[in-house]
Amino acid sequence: MLPVISVSHNLRQLADRAKSIAADQLPFATALALTTTAREAADEVTRRMPRYLDRPTPFTMRAWRVARATKRDLTATVYAMDAQAAYLRWQVAGGDRAPARVALKLPVDIKLDQFGNIPRADLKRLIALAQQGKKLTRVRGAKLGISSKVDLFYGDPGHGLPVGIYKRVGNDGAHHLVPLVVFPRRAAHYKARLPLREIVSDVVRARFASNFGAAMAQARRTAR
Repeated sequence: MLPVISVSHNLRQLADRAKSIAADQLPFATALALTTTAREAADEVTRRMPRYLDRPTPFTMRAWRVARATKRDLTATVYAMDAQAAYLRWQVAGGDRAPARVALKLPVDIKLDQFGNIPRADLKRLIALAQQGKKLTRVRGAKLGISSKVDLFYGDPGHGLPVGIYKRVGNDGAHHLVPLVVFPRRAAHYKARLPLREIVSDVVRARFASNFGAAMAQARRTAR
């Protein structure tokens, strides 16, 4: 879960400008302004993400949503969807993350996608082949960027080495394992990189007053 961000604004000062509209229209105008501002903040967070994160994937770029304000609940929220929030929280707040089943590619010849990750489908194929004790075919090896002569091992090799995918080197009597992909057991430390609070606050300061004025004008037009 991403950290909760509270942003305040001097609504009392803006309310003095709303005396020309009916009292029951003021909550409508306020809710509309809050929702509009939150949407602009979400768009700005999305726009700035590539500045702070290393090649965010299209899935990550689609993270941000807005819960709109209503006349009864004058709160608009910018939030990330659960799947993206699970990892974006570390980019926003930093901290130590317990190891999960995340593949860490070691410096060997395995092809990565355009975002620097091991493609999930390729990783599944590697694990399946290693578990079955099979070697790569020439076609599979070419797709994965690994020689078809590689003899794969998947699991816990012991001797303090992490669970992972290894290639067997040497003959059956005296072979050793060279890691290709491992699943770290240590907690990873993350430094906060995405200044979510600052971005949202900047948009609120720059846009809310103007959005409130536009919402009041709409309230006057639609008043019965």
